[in-house]
Amino acid sequence: MMSAQELVACLCREGDQHLALGEPPLATAFYLAAFSCHAPSAVRSVRAALAEARGAPVVATLEAWCRGDSQIPAIHWDGMAVVSLTGTLASAFLATLCPDHPAAVLHSLAGLLARGRHREVVQRCGALLDAHTQQSLELRLTRALAWVLSGAQLDAGLADYVQAFTSSANRTVAFVRTHQQPYLPVLVGALQDHISRSQQAEDSTSQQETDSQRLLAALDPEGTWSDALSPEALLRSGRYEDCRATCSRALEPDPTGSRPQGERLSALLVTRAAAAFFLDSGAQDLLGDLHEAFRESPSGAQRQFEALLSAEDRERVRMQAQEAADVGFAHFQEAVRSRPELREDSGRELLAPVTRALRVLLRVASPRARPALGARLAECLLLAGKAAGAQALCERLLRPSNPKDRAGNRAPLLALRGFCALHVGDALRAQEDFQAVVEQGPPHTSGCVRALCGRGLLRVLAGSAFLGALDYVTACRLRPDEALLVAKAYVPWNQRGLLLTVLREEARRMLQRKPDPGPTGAQSCRSKAAEMDSPAAQEGDAQGVYQLATLLMELDAEDEAPHLLAAPVLVRLALLQLRRGFFYDANQLVKKVVQSGNTACLQPTLDVFRKEDRQLLQCHCHARALAILRGRQVGAEGEAHTREAIAYLSLAIFAAGGQASESLLARARCYGLLGQKKTAIFDFNSVLRAEPGNVQALCGRALLRLALDQQEEAVDDVFSALKLDPRAAVPEIRSLKPGAQALITQGLSSRCRALLSQLPDTRAPLSDGDIQGLRAVGEALIQIDAGQLSWHILVADVLIAMGRYEEADIHLQKTLDPTLPSEAAQARWGLLRLKKDDVQAAARDLQCLAETDAGDLRFLLRLLETSEKQRLAQTAAQEASALLNSGQPCQALGYCSLAVLASDGRARHLRLRATCLTELQEFGRALRDMDRLLREGIGDCDLRMRVEDLCSRGCLLLNLGDEARAARAFAQALKLAPTPAQSTLWARPGRAPTTHVFLCHGQRCLEEQRYTEAWTAAESGLLVDPEHGGLKRLKARIRREATSGCRLH
Repeated sequence: MMSAQELVACLCREGDQHLALGEPPLATAFYLAAFSCHAPSAVRSVRAALAEARGAPVVATLEAWCRGDSQIPAIHWDGMAVVSLTGTLASAFLATLCPDHPAAVLHSLAGLLARGRHREVVQRCGALLDAHTQQSLELRLTRALAWVLSGAQLDAGLADYVQAFTSSANRTVAFVRTHQQPYLPVLVGALQDHISRSQQAEDSTSQQETDSQRLLAALDPEGTWSDALSPEALLRSGRYEDCRATCSRALEPDPTGSRPQGERLSALLVTRAAAAFFLDSGAQDLLGDLHEAFRESPSGAQRQFEALLSAEDRERVRMQAQEAADVGFAHFQEAVRSRPELREDSGRELLAPVTRALRVLLRVASPRARPALGARLAECLLLAGKAAGAQALCERLLRPSNPKDRAGNRAPLLALRGFCALHVGDALRAQEDFQAVVEQGPPHTSGCVRALCGRGLLRVLAGSAFLGALDYVTACRLRPDEALLVAKAYVPWNQRGLLLTVLREEARRMLQRKPDPGPTGAQSCRSKAAEMDSPAAQEGDAQGVYQLATLLMELDAEDEAPHLLAAPVLVRLALLQLRRGFFYDANQLVKKVVQSGNTACLQPTLDVFRKEDRQLLQCHCHARALAILRGRQVGAEGEAHTREAIAYLSLAIFAAGGQASESLLARARCYGLLGQKKTAIFDFNSVLRAEPGNVQALCGRALLRLALDQQEEAVDDVFSALKLDPRAAVPEIRSLKPGAQALITQGLSSRCRALLSQLPDTRAPLSDGDIQGLRAVGEALIQIDAGQLSWHILVADVLIAMGRYEEADIHLQKTLDPTLPSEAAQARWGLLRLKKDDVQAAARDLQCLAETDAGDLRFLLRLLETSEKQRLAQTAAQEASALLNSGQPCQALGYCSLAVLASDGRARHLRLRATCLTELQEFGRALRDMDRLLREGIGDCDLRMRVEDLCSRGCLLLNLGDEARAARAFAQALKLAPTPAQSTLWARPGRAPTTHVFLCHGQRCLEEQRYTEAWTAAESGLLVDPEHGGLKRLKARIRREATSGCRLH
């Protein structure tokens, strides 16, 4: 190992030789390389050359490199390229050789400017100017640029530029163009802003503005005063759209076909990329411009990138590029997996933006991240069909740059280089790389999988089909997805078909492998056959075939052979596990068969086993499922446990030949817990087809149907269950959660109520089945929740509907407190008393329900005979009249409503209730009764009674404040029978109020030019009071105003 001093000595000797040959650039490059290795040794060597007058060209070359006038040549040492030579290193070397050399000082200041350290540049320039250095003009211009870039003293910086230009125009312009070229757009934009501000201040005649315009013309001779600002200035001012448009215009070719080149092109592209970044217009535009900029001028693009974007923005750009690369590569992987044809290479166009993003990342990412980015770039190049470029990049990345690099970190690159060698036809090199990775093994699984697939392909091509298949089996066990990607993308397209055919054939041979006795005699044959027929050997064969079958199904989805191959393999593995007592593994394997959809072979395979084995499997799986369900938790973990239990139950059902009722019931409940209601109903139906009277299946299906809004079917199932075995059905319902239990009980109650409500209307006798169903449901509801009063009422109603009045009375007496009955219970007692001819007590008990629950009362009244209802209505009306006469309208209202309901709304009962409501000042309800009476024409056709009804209606409307409708009702009564109507209206509401109503109504109609209605109101009012002056005047006014229109009579 050569020491640093020895290496420096060798490099300096090489430099001396080139210097002697008259090649100063190469000589200086070797000296600079020596300086980067060991600075003191290199400095001594060059100073010795300077002392002999041979070093002057070296200093001149370093000056040119510092100024950027020439490029540092590439040199090679010991077969390797030296890539660490930069202008910054040349500046340091020159500063060490000649500490006060102007070029070194200016270059170091330029480096500070590029890093954004503007304040430090200002301080150093000030200190050097105070020392009266000979390069005062250059230092003032450098300080002025620092002020302009920082924005802190923009005017002072521009003033220094103008002063320097005034004193030495040519020298100033030359310095700016050679040393400050990257910042020229910013400087031009600042000058334009300064001139614009001066013009707005109406100070355009000042000498400073004239000098500024001259400087601007010298720096930008092709521009005009009306031109827009430079792209950089537009960017910094936040005008991102204008900046992008300006850059796009500048990038367009001129009439001669030429466009910007070199650093100018790079700066424009980076500026447009920055505008796209701030506009958030997408990563592709941003990365496209940056990629082209770095390709055109890496150093210029880097300077512009760092000058325009802050550290935070640069990090955001890096993150966007990283995201674009990751997402784009993921899309490519998905496109590869979904390729319909194995031999095609579609989707390669998706790699172009990924490659762009990676090349940009290699420029902007940290050095530590670049090896991984380079590896991904090499992978993309290979997948895009550029094997030679990918191989060259792998070679460069595999060069030992850090002795601490672990071998595992090199595994992916070695595997990648192996595939590159395979694509370019170097099978020997590919074999070496693949073998090296496989021998390393972990920790890098991805590289190992790729190497196994590559080695397996080479073995297949070499004729070792079985060994190649084993490599793919191992790869699939490690990472199936990675093995699939390698087979569909990394393997050359013209070798994929052969690989698929060979792997398919080898899988079939593994499955059909039989003992081979060999020539060592009968005993040896038997022992070898026994060894190959052992469970371990059979399991190994089956596992290998399954791994290959899974890969083959992914490689060619339309080929049925892998699908048909995988299902029996899984079944065979499951049966082997059963023999060994590994029931969990067996269940997992059978579940995969079920998920694949190829279950036709499962039942015949299980049938070949003994009945005792199948029963053992069924009992074990059922017991295991129940144990899982007992330990089930809530949340996502509980859902996973439920699915696991379903898998065990499914295996039990397969083992029983589909006739396992208990397992089907348990699995149906599991599906219900997962929300798969229709699947659960399918299992319940399977049980009911075999056992139509299974109460648990009926109750379970009822719950699911209720959840699916199939309430009628749910109630039918529960009815059936209760008729078959109420003792078994009630615990099933009580075992439900409170919410589900409430849904079931409410549904049963509603169904029973609906049946009971239909009975009196249809007059159809209840069948024995319906009777037992209603009674069983009612009693079951009481068992479920005896505290619900409505359930007891339901049972009583069923007994009453059945005509079992004594049983209903006894039930109410046992379950309800007669001293504190509810209104519903009291009404039932009233109905039972009516059946005992105690009409007075019946009316008293039933009237309490008339105002609180008229619907329930109507139901009870429909259970009565017509004669019973007539007696009840008559008694209720008599009691209501008595209470009204005694001044108790509140107590009378219930009796009134009972009389109306029991009589189906007879006229006298409606009038009675309207009177009661009027006394209670419930005018709205009273009006509805009168409207019903008048609308339906209920009662006799007595004209006087109808007139009184109309007048009563008008009074109610008057009480409600509706004078217009009241006037119409009064007018209708007067028109129908004037004399009786006059008498009624004089009595109530009185002559004066009535005429006032007609007068007001007539006046409103007249104002609205409804002359006919106004005339009717006036005449009707005069019938009530013929001497009313206001009505007479109203009538005369109507006649006058209507003479020009229709003629009134």
